[in-house]
Amino acid sequence: MRIRRAEPADALAVAALHLQLGREQGHAAEPGFLDRHARAWQAQAPHRRTWLAVQNDGKPVGVLVAAVVDQLPRLGCPEGSWWHVSSLFVTPDARTRGLGERLLRTALQAARQEQVERVALHAVPEAAALYERVGFAPATARWLEVCP
Repeated sequence: MRIRRAEPADALAVAALHLQLGREQGHAAEPGFLDRHARAWQAQAPHRRTWLAVQNDGKPVGVLVAAVVDQLPRLGCPEGSWWHVSSLFVTPDARTRGLGERLLRTALQAARQEQVERVALHAVPEAAALYERVGFAPATARWLEVCP
């Protein structure tokens, strides 16, 4: 099993893993989803960092996608970027092997290399221990959000 950066040729594999994630979350498959997702992922590639967990036979069994957020210059604030982990998914047959942790650690290593200020994610309770193991902690009380 290896972790590697996704390439443009991986667009359908990334889309298929996201389809599986959505189905696992109870969403119905939509006609054309794979092509729509693949095209959108390729178009947004400059603003995303994506890694795949791939079995020795080449089958992708996990994915991590981080959106790159570039800060605009502001007085009194450092310029730079931060990442939002928008998805982390490992197929059920590949779970309990540490792939989620390996995907996260690989992304965090890349973030350090790219001098990213911070990496954030929306934690799901069932993965809290995983996030804490790799160094995530609750954000400040000032971080708020709304889903309009």
